[in-house]
Amino acid sequence: MWESSCSMAGPLSQFMAAIGLGGQDDSPQTPLPPRPTRTDIFTERSTTVFAGTAEDWVTYLQRDWDQRFDGQIALAIYFDANRRMLGFEGFNERSIRWATWLGKAFGTLRKRLEDKPAVERVFDDMIFGNMSNAATPLRLLSEAKLPGEATREVRVDDGFSPTETRILVRTRAFDLAEGLIKDLPGNAKPMEWLGSVWPVLQRVLLQLAYPSYPRDRFIERIEITTQWALVNLHVLYGGKKDGKLDPTKAGDVYEALISRRERMERKFLYQRHPFFRLLSDLSFLLNERGIENLMEMAQVVVRDYLDSRYLRLSIAGLMPKTPDWMKPMSYDWKGKNKVRTSNPRKEHYGILDDEDLEAWNKVQKPLADIGYFIIGQLGMGQFGRVYEAVNVANGNIPARVAVKVDRIRKGHKKEAILAAETIMSTAHGLSRSPHVIRVFDAGNLKKERYTYHILQLVEGDTLDNLIGVTGTEHASILRPDTARSSEVAVREEFLAAVGASEGERWRKARQAHPFLYKPAITQMLDLLTSKALWVEEVHEVGYAVNDLKNGNVMINRRGQFKGIDLDSYSPIFSKLDKLPDFFFLAISALQLVTHRAGTSTSGLKAMITDPNALTRYLLETWPYKDLSIQSDGRVSNAEMAAFLVSFIENCRSGHFAAEHDAFSEAIDRLIFLKRSLAREEIILE
Repeated sequence: MWESSCSMAGPLSQFMAAIGLGGQDDSPQTPLPPRPTRTDIFTERSTTVFAGTAEDWVTYLQRDWDQRFDGQIALAIYFDANRRMLGFEGFNERSIRWATWLGKAFGTLRKRLEDKPAVERVFDDMIFGNMSNAATPLRLLSEAKLPGEATREVRVDDGFSPTETRILVRTRAFDLAEGLIKDLPGNAKPMEWLGSVWPVLQRVLLQLAYPSYPRDRFIERIEITTQWALVNLHVLYGGKKDGKLDPTKAGDVYEALISRRERMERKFLYQRHPFFRLLSDLSFLLNERGIENLMEMAQVVVRDYLDSRYLRLSIAGLMPKTPDWMKPMSYDWKGKNKVRTSNPRKEHYGILDDEDLEAWNKVQKPLADIGYFIIGQLGMGQFGRVYEAVNVANGNIPARVAVKVDRIRKGHKKEAILAAETIMSTAHGLSRSPHVIRVFDAGNLKKERYTYHILQLVEGDTLDNLIGVTGTEHASILRPDTARSSEVAVREEFLAAVGASEGERWRKARQAHPFLYKPAITQMLDLLTSKALWVEEVHEVGYAVNDLKNGNVMINRRGQFKGIDLDSYSPIFSKLDKLPDFFFLAISALQLVTHRAGTSTSGLKAMITDPNALTRYLLETWPYKDLSIQSDGRVSNAEMAAFLVSFIENCRSGHFAAEHDAFSEAIDRLIFLKRSLAREEIILE
């Protein structure tokens, strides 16, 4: 549904900058955007959503809090965690009817789950285990121009405490449900009623599952969507019949509605409609036995479902357009398993020179023979290249993928074969981490001295290009074969890689456009948070990144963060194996914090070894204006500088490698500072 990228150029990018979603510190050639208005201060700049377009969300978020609903539906929601009940009260004639209908449908839902204790337990934990629902008054409102189907917003007071939580549902959902209710016979069964009200009730319940302040919105969304899919399966379906989902009365009503709305025959819903396809893929959850053990497997499926929908507005607003010479070629389908493409040529489709063209021509046919038709070159590494390709080989993975092709060095064929097997094992271990790229397949091209990896397509650029440090980062380090032996050896490996950074300057010739604006403080913290969460997630599933640098991180055009190049990842045998990640995270974070500040390489090296030098630099050249004004006195420049210095020093010293809890607490502090600066409303779609 979201395979095409969002362009932020032209009037929209100027508008986003003007309301504070672009950088606050542009170069001298670009006028500084105006200081944020009161409305902008109350808008969370790191808003993450999973539906709608950036343009629509920016327009929506510009509106004042009291202008974001149309007044057609207005209800109070009463939350009783002890009795596991919800109550509804309407404030106009139409809303009073809806209060009755929602109460009746919710009662039927509870009864439906009574004989499914494992599912009921998941449902209760989702809704009534979320104490954010008891923290403030809950409201249910309609809004005709909501960019998504529903959203949850929290209002905060001057002390940064939540004062109101409201759920907004697109008015169309109420209209559609009312049409179903009108057509119900007088003797309609309770499950038919539930199916008729489901277009609204499901959206209300899903929003009630969100905590107001999730630590990471993507991880939280994956877990909640997995739980929600489980509930949908057991409400809308009674099991499987002839290998297909067998709808209940509620499922019959709801499927018929979606079929009419999408103008899609019901028999095609499970192949073509994203959510019904997800339910079909998760049909193994209809077996209640061992649901807890199945949920991890289900989360991987859900992660793939959500990946292309992820939209982080603030970072998406920084992303440059794809240069014309980097755009992929068009293609035509020539049958079920074949496509026709143009001929590759220099200065088109990502091909920079004769060397690129020769490499493309060598692998084009072997890849087509296994079902992958190249339509563009995405990037170049030390031993190979990454291409965009159309997939006709495997209907279980996306239609467009990235293909990483590496040449096998002379005398290293067995090693290359082993590496292909190793990367699939690594990819399986990392598949639940949303901040790591997915690897779908790996192997060797016949008659050619190349290995290939079939990867998730990330339409964007590497972070080194985006912040302008391409060619200055440390040299790559290889995956270790065994556990590291000593801290001294780790530091020697680290220093050798840093000392060889000059060898990476060949990358400069391929540097693409940087961010459209210098990131504002909240955007910089957003990127740093993603980077820290990435490292934490990888370590928690038992792996080390090893070759951690901005060149091995991609940001897609929807603002999503992905760690790439799984060739370097390796199992963690002891805390020593985490050390390189934190050593390199210190450098990577420093480059991000001092982004485009004109700092020399020698200056960066001085700051990485001397916390006092870094403190002086940040306070003397502070690029983010007066934070106490932006945060109404909650955060000062000195406090932020002290945190950043401490974070980088604890990475550089190895303290975070030895003390996982300290790293986790630092991430929590980072998230808190970002939210304190944004004076945010929480927007959870």
